[in-house]
Amino acid sequence: ILHYRLGAGLGYRTIQNGCQPTGDWIAIVEGDNWVREWPATVSAGWFFPWAGQSRVLHCDWGWYLAELNDAGWRNYWQGEVLRQLRANDGDGVFLDSLSVPNYLGADRFSPALPPLDSAFEGAWTARINNWLTWLQGQAVGEYDLVPNAGAWINNRDSVDYGLADGVMIEGFAIPADASSYPLGDWLLQVNRALGMIQKGRVVIGQTYASGNQERLFALGTYLLIKGQHTFLNIDLGLEPEWWPEYDIPIGVPTESAGADIADLYDGQVYRRSFDNGLVLVNPTSPWDGSGVTHTVDLGGTFCRAQTSGGGEVPASGVPSGSISYQAVTSVTLPPYSAAVLLTCP
Repeated sequence: ILHYRLGAGLGYRTIQNGCQPTGDWIAIVEGDNWVREWPATVSAGWFFPWAGQSRVLHCDWGWYLAELNDAGWRNYWQGEVLRQLRANDGDGVFLDSLSVPNYLGADRFSPALPPLDSAFEGAWTARINNWLTWLQGQAVGEYDLVPNAGAWINNRDSVDYGLADGVMIEGFAIPADASSYPLGDWLLQVNRALGMIQKGRVVIGQTYASGNQERLFALGTYLLIKGQHTFLNIDLGLEPEWWPEYDIPIGVPTESAGADIADLYDGQVYRRSFDNGLVLVNPTSPWDGSGVTHTVDLGGTFCRAQTSGGGEVPASGVPSGSISYQAVTSVTLPPYSAAVLLTCP
């Protein structure tokens, strides 16, 4: 169980009329109750000042950017989180939006942050690294600290998330239906994930894609990097969801993913063997010039998994969706697609 808190901000009120925090108070869970995140009294030193303003507001989600180096902020945040972790019987804390802030969209803040500024980004990288180091040395460090690193495809991003106990990658493998990351971004994301897995850290891959091809591509990418503490979440809303591909019995990997996804490249696609099958992934993109369709000879007969349905779990608790299997000796993979193949019974 991970308790939700902003990793670099303090929630205030929901946004109305463009960028006005005049809506409902933002609340978080504490025990059996929703409680207001914004306290009765705040300190000016808790907030990051910018462009002559004492606070920087996030115009989408209604939170103010924190000054992570401020001792008062650190002690306040830790005190709140420790109390709520204990009230919630939490195992760890999910530190949302813990990225260099202009990577979240420089123009989504008021006042706006610089879209590209190496000094600004370097200072914020140091803030986040120091913040994670400090947290690990405190009482809250006895719990798992799992920040949200965003899509983690910005090659300027040098935050050391290895200082945490894990990371959530939001926008894992694919940004949305009928789209894909440029091949270079996919490679960067999965290699960063492998770096965390090599360190024994938790990796949560979260995607919002819902199409059958896109979901299987996310699953295939996940299986390529799967380690001891890795998780895939296909998320479309706040209600509980279940997808049939979660139930494909491919087993456990029989080969290591290593430290570089290039180790799994077979000259056409990326391939990894499991004790009950294998996964093939074609991460090329039709929009960056890398897109290519590959037909792969399997060298034998395998049963290809095909999924249908799934999503929100009904009130009965019985998930919808199904898996069927087709015996194949070869598979054709278009750009941003994957095949999960089982040893046929």
